[in-house]
Amino acid sequence: MKTAQKSIVCLLLLVIALSSVNAAVTWEPYLGFSKGEAKIDGEKIPFFELSLGTPLGSRTTIETFLLAQPLSDFPHFSCTANITDTDNAFALMTGIKTSLTLFKDATFNPMVQASLGQMIIGNLEPTANYPELSYYFYSSIATGFALNFFESFKILILSGYRFAPHDQVIGLESNALSSKFCSISFRADLD
Repeated sequence: MKTAQKSIVCLLLLVIALSSVNAAVTWEPYLGFSKGEAKIDGEKIPFFELSLGTPLGSRTTIETFLLAQPLSDFPHFSCTANITDTDNAFALMTGIKTSLTLFKDATFNPMVQASLGQMIIGNLEPTANYPELSYYFYSSIATGFALNFFESFKILILSGYRFAPHDQVIGLESNALSSKFCSISFRADLD
């Protein structure tokens, strides 16, 4: 019984703490789209990212993201480089990302960005009912700058490293997706 009471008290304290954080942070959502390249096995492989976030303060933002990276050719999409012999191979990364800028409001604003999440590596076989999926940890760190030309629109240019440890899967060597990357992002406020 004491365990249940402790759990209820901890839950109530957590609700109180989160409600005060929610009151301190204003919800000003933005939508982001990124295009970039990761250098995998000496080849530049494109990726695309969609994100939704909000500022946590004057210099900090937090966002959720979904990053898609084709690893081989698809029926209606030709990948610039094939790093695996498996057809219809892909990697999806999803998680949470935070950014910190040097200045509160500047046209050219240096920044650092870090992310944590989940990576899914798989392939879509035309004969299978379900894709073959493998799940792994994902994180990245990047530096760059934000260009703030308008009040509700930003351009982010980033370069960094992603840590994506994985087993040998779908013809990829172990940890092959851990690599350097660069990207350009466009952010637009939704309100």
